[in-house]
Amino acid sequence: MSGRRTVIIFKSESESSDRYAEELHANGFNPIFVPTLSFGFKNLAQLRAKLQTPDLFAGIIFTSPRCVEAVCEALQFAELHSGWKLLHNYAVGEVTHNLALSSLQQLFTHGKQTGNARNLGDFIVDTFDGSRDLPLLLPCGNLRTDLLLSKLVENGFQVDACEVYETVCHPALAENMERALQADNIEYFAFFSPSGVNCVHEYCKAHNVNMGNWKLVAIGPSTRLAIEDRGLRVFQTAERPSVEYLIKVLLNPSVGRPRPTGEIKAEEK
Repeated sequence: MSGRRTVIIFKSESESSDRYAEELHANGFNPIFVPTLSFGFKNLAQLRAKLQTPDLFAGIIFTSPRCVEAVCEALQFAELHSGWKLLHNYAVGEVTHNLALSSLQQLFTHGKQTGNARNLGDFIVDTFDGSRDLPLLLPCGNLRTDLLLSKLVENGFQVDACEVYETVCHPALAENMERALQADNIEYFAFFSPSGVNCVHEYCKAHNVNMGNWKLVAIGPSTRLAIEDRGLRVFQTAERPSVEYLIKVLLNPSVGRPRPTGEIKAEEK
């Protein structure tokens, strides 16, 4: 393993982790996964009541896999009302789209190619062809930003935002970090969410670890902003949360050069 460059990936555990590991290995990298965040569900009875009345909504928006998982938890192993399949349903990213398909009776969502909330908001505004008299249901977490919500409201949509999970630092983060930092040839830290950046930054401050010793890779614009807000330099930014885009910026650094960000922020993680 000594000839491989190590990438520490700050990403919650999911089915996609195996594919990330396989593809990164195939391209000469040694990936080490550090689960950074832990999630707890809330307000599920409230969410369940909304899910039972699809006729009161224009559709549903999933901004992360946790939103899909919250719906599954709220349903308590019951099937999702078939009426949702007739509505306008959306997801940020392929992982979230695929999870909705596999766990919610093949519920199809649009917008998986958008990759972040800013782009999804534009996509919904540009393509929505239904009535805006009914709200779009938006299950969300406690750390969400209002970018997507504001974009939709500004364009005449009604949005029912229902906070259904809380994000906290993973309870084993310190132990996992200590183990990961013992690896050989660590070259990259790859972050998948602003909240992941927050947790790792707090750990590094508490343990006198200089994050500037490694090349910091951001997945998405809001993650890039979170890194920069802490006075750190972003080495590269992957446009979308997929292993292909991560490998692309690792192998071809010019692809992901940071650009001016302005007010760009993604929805959540």
